Order: sequence, then C-alpha cells, then structure tokens
Amino acid sequence: MLFRLFAGVLAGCILFITVAQAQTAVPPRDDHQFWHETQIVKPLDEAKTKNLVFIGILRTGRELHRPVDERIGAGVSLRFKKYFTFMPFYLYTDQQPFAGRHINEHRLVAELTIKVPVGKFTFTDRNRYERRVRHRERDFGVYRNRLFIDHPAKLGSFAFKPFIGAEIFYSTQTTGGRPQDLVRVRYLAGINKQITSQLYGEVFYVRQQDGVARPGNVHAVGTFLRYTLK
Repeated sequence: MLFRLFAGVLAGCILFITVAQAQTAVPPRDDHQFWHETQIVKPLDEAKTKNLVFIGILRTGRELHRPVDERIGAGVSLRFKKYFTFMPFYLYTDQQPFAGRHINEHRLVAELTIKVPVGKFTFTDRNRYERRVRHRERDFGVYRNRLFIDHPAKLGSFAFKPFIGAEIFYSTQTTGGRPQDLVRVRYLAGINKQITSQLYGEVFYVRQQDGVARPGNVHAVGTFLRYTLK
C-alpha cells in the first residue's frame, strides 16, 4: 500500500514537471524590440547613380533582454530614370527569436524602389523579393511591398520630415502543406532627416502583426543611419 502511494505521488510529480516545462516552452506570440540598421555607401560614379552598399542590422528582443536578429550583407544600388532605384543585394541572417529556436538564412534579394514627389509630399513604393535559403529547412520566397509618405516640417530651426508607412509580406513557405500567402503586416511612423551632406537618419515606431511567426506581434522602436563616403 505504501509503495503504491509513493509511486502515485512520484508519477504525479513527474506529470506536473512535464506540463510545467511544456507550458514554459510555448513560443511567445508578442515581443517588444529595438531595431537598428546602418548602411555605408560608396559611390561608384560622380553622379552617385551607382553605389556599393554595405549593410549591418541588429535587433534586440525578448522584451529587450538580448539580441534576437543579426544581419550583415552588401549590394549595389543603381538609380535610373530619376524616380527608380534597383538594388540587388545579399544578406546573411542569424536569428534567435525565442529560447530553443535558432535560424540561419542566406537571403538573395532584388529590390525596386519608386520615389515620386507630389507637391510637398513624397511617395516611396518599395518592392522587394527575397529568396531565403535555410540550413536543414526548405527554401522559400517572400515578396514585400512597402509604401511610405513623407512631408517636410519644421520646429524652430529644426527641419525634418515626418512619415507614415505600411508594409505587407507574402510568403511561399508552407504550413501543414498549405502556402502561407499573406503572413505579415507592418505599420510605421517616424521622422527622417538629412543630418549632414553625408549622413541621413531615421527614428521610427513599428507595429507588426503576424499570425505565423513566433513571436509575430511586435512593438518596436527603431533607428536607421546611412553614411555616404566621399
């Protein structure tokens, strides 16, 4: 009788520990993050229509406790017909979105940006296709479309441009044998400024909604710097 009681208590403890571990291992749906990107641009001609671009990206997440996304890459920016810029580039990414999940990717990217002034407004439409090559996982493609609108403003002698934007993501990755299709939406708002003749910067807030990735629902504050060499 005592042995059966002991065995029952032991089994109950093991079950409790197993359930507790399973609950703590559930990937989070939400996160608060900080994003930063730096680009170093080397002009290849006097008109600066052809540029070599070096890219570095760092994102801190898990409630701002540790890096969750590091990227490094390079590409060539080609501006033509005044309003169009084509930029093929490569990115290597290393992601740790939550404990126990580690993703390495090689991204082959083709990007076409159309920037059109309308009065004092500037409309920027960026179309990007990414081929994501993963270790030990199936490769897939992602199409991203981002629309930005900015307008000049001034506070005293401080000139800047507030902007708003939205970006949608379509993916060929499958879940349960079905393509994911529209997987992510981002909404952005911030300001940009040409700080010096060589340095451009942005500060922004982004709200991401994603029902597939974990974490998929993200609130983030971000900064972007682009330095153009002489």
